[in-house]
Order: sequence, then structure tokens, then C-alpha cells
Amino acid sequence: MSFLSPWFLLGAALIVGPIIAHLIRQATRHRVSFSATRFLSASPPKLDRRNRIQHPWLLLLRCIIVGVLAMGFARPYFKRDLPVLNTPTIPQSVVVVLDESASMQRTGLWDAARKKVYDVADSLGPNDQFALLGVSGGIEHLVTYEQWKQAAPADRLALVRGALADKKPGWGAKNLDAAIETASTEWEQMSENANAVTRKKIVVVSDFTASGRVSGLAGLNWPKGSEVNLETVTPTHAGNAGLQWLGWSESDAGLSVRARIVQSAKSTATSLSVQLKDAETNAPIGDAQKLTIQAGDTQIVSVPVPSEAAKKPLRLDLSGDEENFDNTLWAVHPAPREMTLTYYGGHAANDIKHARFYLEHAVAGWKDPLVKVVASEAASATSTSKPGSEFIVVAGPLDATAMDNVRNKVSAGDFALVLLNDPKMVDTAASIAGETDWSPLQPKQKNAMLGQIDFQHPLFSLFSDPHYSDFTRIQFTQAQSVKLPAKTAAVVVARFDDTSPAVLEVPVGQGRMIVWGGDWSTAVGNWVLSTKFVPWLENLVERAAGGAQRPVIAEMSDTAKLLDGQATKWRPISAAEGTFTETTPTLPGVYQIQQGGSTRWVALQVPAAASNISLMPLETWEKLGVPLHAQAVTSATPIAAPLGEDQTAPKLEARQKLWRWLLLGAALLLALESIYSLALARRTEHNPNEVAA
Repeated sequence: MSFLSPWFLLGAALIVGPIIAHLIRQATRHRVSFSATRFLSASPPKLDRRNRIQHPWLLLLRCIIVGVLAMGFARPYFKRDLPVLNTPTIPQSVVVVLDESASMQRTGLWDAARKKVYDVADSLGPNDQFALLGVSGGIEHLVTYEQWKQAAPADRLALVRGALADKKPGWGAKNLDAAIETASTEWEQMSENANAVTRKKIVVVSDFTASGRVSGLAGLNWPKGSEVNLETVTPTHAGNAGLQWLGWSESDAGLSVRARIVQSAKSTATSLSVQLKDAETNAPIGDAQKLTIQAGDTQIVSVPVPSEAAKKPLRLDLSGDEENFDNTLWAVHPAPREMTLTYYGGHAANDIKHARFYLEHAVAGWKDPLVKVVASEAASATSTSKPGSEFIVVAGPLDATAMDNVRNKVSAGDFALVLLNDPKMVDTAASIAGETDWSPLQPKQKNAMLGQIDFQHPLFSLFSDPHYSDFTRIQFTQAQSVKLPAKTAAVVVARFDDTSPAVLEVPVGQGRMIVWGGDWSTAVGNWVLSTKFVPWLENLVERAAGGAQRPVIAEMSDTAKLLDGQATKWRPISAAEGTFTETTPTLPGVYQIQQGGSTRWVALQVPAAASNISLMPLETWEKLGVPLHAQAVTSATPIAAPLGEDQTAPKLEARQKLWRWLLLGAALLLALESIYSLALARRTEHNPNEVAA
């Protein structure tokens, strides 16, 4: 109990007055005079310590009255509202978030985590609601509140045990913020289902390593009176050393795998080694590298890959560690996409007056796509190549056979670039597009420039940044344009400064044709010498090859970046002859994926952040405004008013108003004291020898 005006308690010192009064022996009411006493002078009564207290019960009553009045004026109140008697306990809506991320693979964590979940479920009453969520990158509903409600109270613990009996921790990221936010939405459904006010609580069971993501909880709107309990589980081994993927390293010496070894501060492993292996056969490749890393340190290693193993799926193993959940890296080196650039024009490769010379030099050194320029005569055998593996440049008129060949390839999915180095090339472009009524158009200016460019189009989006969008220094001394019919599929991407079309793109079946208003040589302009020429051409050829090269290595929680939104089937490397399935893998490793008619190898890694097992500070949660509470989750816990603005001392005292009951009690005690005093007075009248108080 606390007091709003505690200084009034000093008034309790007034009980000294009744005590002194009761210790003084007063004169009697009836005096009998004797002749001998008239010669004596009167004296007041004196306090006699040897005298006993007169009327002790009356004294006690008067002292209680003084104390009750002092407490009433001090305005007492209780810091927390008391539960109402004869009222059933408010039911609870409890959502448990179970961490199933990669770091929970450590020894001893999973069993301890399941036990905590069982304890929470076992402590709930028949009217309480419960749901269980698992988080390992994504969110999984392990036990829904509908299943909990439908089960008999005696069978609910068995329901939870059954959901976790065969469950194992996954390999995803520790996205605790997403899981807790999902748990808060469960409260709303539980409240609607309960049709009553419930106590809202989230219990998070995790190892709470620093790799956990909780930043998404900032600004989350918590319901009034909600609580979040953090239940920490501790592993058998306090230390850990892990491997983190850094990528490939290519040099004159060859290909190497780069990785980082992270040693935790409490690790006791002092002698470590890494070994490169064939991912399919587990056969060692080369010798193991021995490492000495102190606790709390990191070290980067580069493991050479022999040329004969560069095209194989690989694995890198770390040995000598206490925990092995993050001791393996899986690697697949992306094979460059090979593309043939077929040149139709009959020009020699060393003729600087024509486009082929500049194409040969522009594509030299490209790693992906890996482009090889061939003359149309040598490329006749490639007519059956798969779509996307050939890029066609038309710099001269085509005969009927070549026209059919080019049109068929473009319709099947290849890209073609037509250079208008002569007015007759307009008819060639129209024939490939399958349209008519295209006619040559000569720009008005002799030295034309690009005046209007659509930087949102894929052809020029590379230069959309204002720092790179200046084309004013590029001139065309023999520019050619085309007059398009009213109905055409061609899209004008860029125009000359007289608004005549300069660059067109036309869809042709599954492929595309780009029409460039001029030739590519220094004799007709400075485009091929500009700094924009090679990036523009590389962007175009890469687009013709299907876009940027898709990654082949990803973490378990980020497999979507490997798929590019396409329907995918998977097959593990251990079942190289097995069938493909649509089930997304749940284990790290090397897999072969099938998309459309093509297959390729990909590798799935343990999240790098999982190797960071240092504990997340409690202050991190508090700074995010999470309503932490350490009270145990039991249905028998008395329900107090929610802590908040309505729990200030004046508001609590004003709501409880205990002073009214104290003043009422004092009034009743005063009435009792008056009756008791009157009774004593009357008894004294009948017994003159008794001393009145």
C-alpha cells in the first residue's frame, strides 16, 4: 500500500493525547467535606507512573480512531488494482514463436526449445487460446488456434507434442521480426474467436543470437496490455567456427574458392583445416589446408581449384570444430553462356571501313556472354541452334535463302540488328519484320545527332542516370531513317534532332529486331569510338542471351533469386539419375534445376549470418519498444490492470478511493466510542467510588 499524501501520517502522533489522559487519575465527581480538610489547600491531580491505565479498551478505541483518521487524510492506494473476487480469471491468447533457423542446429538447443514449448502449452487453462508458429526464413503454422480449440483440454498437450515430434530445425534465416508480427495478427483472430477480452502474450523460444533480424519491430503497434516473453535456450557447446562464402577468384594462376572462417569468442577449437572435395563423390581434391585461428578472430582462405575440377560441383569442408552445422560450403562455378554473332554483309574482319571490324574488337574479352563473331557463310550450319544462342547483325542485302534463315531464327527467339547503311536496307528490315510500306527517309541535317531518347526502354536504360545520358557529342554524317506506316509493330526508341526515327525495335515472333539509322564505322560517324558503344552493345547482346546471368549460389532463405520467377523442378546431386520434383529443397547442397527445356547446377548455402552466435543484447528489444515481461505464462496468474498512463498514482487513488472507507470506519468508531464513554459515565454515577475517565 502507498499513500498519495504521506505527511498526514504524522497525525498518528496525536494518540499520545488519549494515552496521557488515561494515565492521569482525576478527582471524583462527588466530594465529601470534612471539618479537618478545610485547613488544606487544593492541588490538581498528578501523573502517577505506578497507576494503571484507566479504561484500556476505551483508550485502544480512541487510538484506533486517531490512526484511521490519519490514514484517511494520507489518501492510501494500492499500486496495482486487485482482482475482483468471485470473478473468473481473464483468459489468455498465447502465441509461441519457435525459432527453427540454422543456428538452432547446434547440439542441445532443439530439445530444450521443444521442452519450453511443452511447458507453455501445459500451463494454460481450458479457456486459454494457443497457437504455435515456426520461423526459418519463412513462417510456418505448426499449431493453429482452431486446432487448439477443437481439441479437448486433456488432449491439447498431446496435440503440441505431435506437431513437434518429428520436427527438426531448418536452415533458413532467423527472421524473428516477421514471425512476431505474424503472431500479433493471430491475436486479432483469437479475439474474434473468443468474443471476449483476453490477455495477449507472445512467447519467443530461441537462442537469440545476434544473427536474428528484429529491426522490423520498430514502430509496431502493440495492443494495450500485451506482453512478449523471451525464452532463451542454451547449447551444449558455447563456441563455434563457421565457413562463409565469399565467391570465386580468377587469376592467371587459375580458379580459386574464397571463404571466410569465423571463430566465435568462446570457441575452444584451435586447430582447424579446410578440404576441397567433389560434391558428387566426396572425393578430396588437393591437400587440406591447416589453419590456426584464435578465438574471436576471422581468417580468409583461398583454395585453388584444379582446371579439371573447375566445371564440377564442389564442396569445401571445415574440420576441427565443435559444431558442424555451418562447416560446409557448396559451390558451382557458372559456365559462361556461349553466343555466336553472325555477321551478314560480306565484309572482312580487318576492314576498318565496316561494322564487322568494330564488332570483333568490341566483344573481345567478354566473359558472359562469350561471343564469337562468324561470317554468315560459316554460320549456315548453326541454323538449328537453340533460341537465344545467336545474335544476328545484318549490314548488307540478303538473298531469299538468307532472308528466310534470318526471319526464322528471329521468330524462334533470336535477336537481329539491322544497320541502315544504305536506303535499300529499309526493305530488308521491313521484310524481316514481315511488314510493308516502309520507305527510306533522309534526315534534314547532314550531321545528325540523337535528339530524343527513351531512357526507360531496355536499349537505353543503361544510360538513364543523368551522369551518363549525354549523347550530344555523337554525330552521324550519313544518317538514314525510315518512314513507318500508320499500322506497324515498330517502336521508335530514339529520334534524330529533326524528330525522324533513329533507332527502332520491332517484335518478330519470339525474337526482336533492332534497326539502327546508319552504319557502324568511323567513316560515317563517331558512334563506334564513343565510350557508350561497347556498354550499349554488351547490354543488347546480354538481353538477347536472356538477360543478366542468373546466380547459381544462394542461401537457403533466398532461393527465389535463382529461379527468376520461372516454374522450376529440382533434383539433388545425390540422385543424378532420379526424377525432377517441384518440391523446394530443405537442405543445403548442390541441386540440378530444370526450367523449361534447360537444366543447370545450383548450390544452396547455410546463411552466413548463422555463424554469428554472439547473443543479442536485451537492450535491442527495449529500444524497439517491445513490451517485455518476465512473468510466467499460467492461467492462474491474477490479472492486473494494464500498465500505462491510467496506472499513475493520482489516477489509481482516485479510482480506488480508499479514504472514503477509512473515514466511514472512523465515524463508526467515534459512534462506538461515544456509546462506550456514556456507558462508563452512567456506571460512575451509580458507583461514586469509581473514577471517571
